[in-house]
Amino acid sequence: MKDSRHIATPLRPRRRSRTDKVVSAGLAAAACAGLVGVIGFRTMDDSAAATTTSAPTIDAGVAAAAPAAATSSQGLTEAQLDAYSAQLAAEAAKLDAYRAKLTKAANTLAQAKASSASAAKASVASAAPARTTVVAKPKPKPVAKPVAKPAAKKASSSTKSS
Repeated sequence: MKDSRHIATPLRPRRRSRTDKVVSAGLAAAACAGLVGVIGFRTMDDSAAATTTSAPTIDAGVAAAAPAAATSSQGLTEAQLDAYSAQLAAEAAKLDAYRAKLTKAANTLAQAKASSASAAKASVASAAPARTTVVAKPKPKPVAKPVAKPAAKKASSSTKSS
């Protein structure tokens, strides 16, 4: 039997369309955001655990006399949750101000684009010369080529070469 190897066709070239690039960039951004989120969550969890373990110990008799502070299921006190809520409200205000700034910039750009487009149309209209009638030149008539006479046959020698 013949010993031949099957040669596979070359792999398809990687897709290079705009859609594929956008999808790849989106997946990369999502992976980065997920990684940052995991790191942030673990950091918050570690800092919360560090604050609860480093809290000063209270004598058992004093702890029994003091009313218990309200805590969440994650061990956060009401004061901590209120502070976090205030931080979120401040961040929301910053984001709203930034969004308003972006909207104002976008509107300014749109107005500038519209005014430049109308100015360009006006300058094109004023710079356009008056139409002139173009007279078509008559096409030159083709010149007939002289017909060549057939050449006379050459006399061939009737002797045989040896």
